[in-house]
Amino acid sequence: MPIETIFIAMMENRSFDHLLGYLSLEGHEMEGQRADAAWREGVSNPHLGQVYRPFALDDPYSAIKADPPHGRDAIATQIGKPDGGRYPMKGFVDSYAEAKALAGGPVGNHPPVMGYFSAEQAPVIDFLARNFAVCDHWHAALPAGTQPNRLMAMSGYSRIDTNRVPMPHHNLVYDWLTHHKIPWRVYHSGIPFFALMLDRLDDMLDHDRFRPFGQLFNDLQDEPPGDFPRVVFLEPVYADAPHIGVSNDDHAPGGIRGGQEFLLDIYRSITRVPAVWERSLLIVTYDEHGGFFDHVSPPVVHTAPPADAFYQQSFESLGVRVPAILVSPFVSPGSVCHDVMDHTSILKFLGEMFGDGSGYSPEVDARAVHSLSRALDNPAGGHPAPVIASLQDYIDRAPQAAGRLPGTQPDTEIQQGFQRALDQIRDHPARPAGTYDALLAAFPREIA
Repeated sequence: MPIETIFIAMMENRSFDHLLGYLSLEGHEMEGQRADAAWREGVSNPHLGQVYRPFALDDPYSAIKADPPHGRDAIATQIGKPDGGRYPMKGFVDSYAEAKALAGGPVGNHPPVMGYFSAEQAPVIDFLARNFAVCDHWHAALPAGTQPNRLMAMSGYSRIDTNRVPMPHHNLVYDWLTHHKIPWRVYHSGIPFFALMLDRLDDMLDHDRFRPFGQLFNDLQDEPPGDFPRVVFLEPVYADAPHIGVSNDDHAPGGIRGGQEFLLDIYRSITRVPAVWERSLLIVTYDEHGGFFDHVSPPVVHTAPPADAFYQQSFESLGVRVPAILVSPFVSPGSVCHDVMDHTSILKFLGEMFGDGSGYSPEVDARAVHSLSRALDNPAGGHPAPVIASLQDYIDRAPQAAGRLPGTQPDTEIQQGFQRALDQIRDHPARPAGTYDALLAAFPREIA
C-alpha cells in the first residue's frame, strides 16, 4: 500500500456515543445509539432514584457547567465492576454529580454526560465519518486520563496512571522513528503536549521538527518531493495548557466548535495538495472519553505497570470507547471497521510500515488489539478528496459569549509567544536549568 505520509491528530476527551453514536440512528451499520425504548432503558444511568437516558444536545458552542471527571478512580465508577467480563456502564451520572456539586449545583434533568451531538453540531466530524472510515470499537488504551493514554499512544506503555507535572521520561514514538531513520515532524497550535516532559524541551529547541501549525499547508505545498516527513503529529491548542484565547482540542467543559475548525484546517491543508492526498492517511481520534457516556463495555485486556512505574495496580480492561476516523483514499467511503482497537493500534501500524519486519515492540505487538491497517480496505487508493462545505453558517450561529474561533489573532499570539520563548531559551546560558519556567513566563497575558 503506497502510503507516503501518515498524519496523526489526537483530540481531547469525548466518547464515541457522544460524537459519533447518532450515525446509527440514521441507518449506518455501526455500534451507536438506538431509538427503541428497551435499548434506551437498558443503557440508562441511575442517580438518586432518577433514571437518565441518552438525549440529543443542541449547543456545540457553549461551555457546560463542570468538567466531567475522567481520572482512573472516576472511570472505575463510570464503567462499574465487571460481571462475567462485561462492565455495566451505569456510573456516568453518579460520577458527574460529584463534579457538578463542586461547581455549585445538582445534575439537573439533562446531565450533559448523557448527551450526544449530531451532524448539525459537529459538521466536520460528520463529513469525515460519512466520507471515510469509522472504527467503532476503538477504545482508549487504559481506563485512565489524558497523560496515561497519550503515553500509551506515543510509547506503548505508561509509567503513570494519573496526570503528573512534570511528566516522567518515556521512550516516545519520536525516538522509535528516529532509530528507524523515518523522518517525522510535529505541527503544534500552542504548547506541544510533551513540553510536559522536561527532557524533551531540547528536542523542541534544537531541531527543526517542531513547527507552528499555521505552517503546515505551506510546507505541504512547497517542500520538494521526498523532503516532507513520513509521520506528522498535529496538535491543537490544549485547554489544560497555558494558552491565550480559545482552545480547540474539544476538552470539556468548553464546546466543540474550535475542534471542528481545527479538523477542517487539517483536512483542507492535506487535500489541497493532490500529490500529498493521494498517498496519505490521516488518523483522527481522541485520547480518552472525558467522562461522557458510552454504552459499550471495554474489552478485558490486561496491562501491567512497567518495572519503573509510579503505580502498582494493573489495568484489567481497555478504556472507554472513543471516536476514531481514518481519512484516506485507501479506505472505502462510508465504511465501518468493527475490529477492537486502541491507541497502540497506531503503533502497531507504524511497526508494520517501518519496522523492517520486526514490528513496533514486543509489548505493543503482543497487545490484544488489532492494527488500524484492518480498516484500510482499499489498497489501490485512487479516491479523490471530496470537497467539504464552508463552516461559515455554523460559525455564524454561535452565541457571542462563546468567544473567538481558533485561528484568529489570539491564537497567532499564542504561537508567536511560544516561538519567542523557544528563541529566548535556546540562547540562554543557563539552559536547560529553568527552561520550563522560562517557557511559561513567555506568555504576556493571563494564562487561561
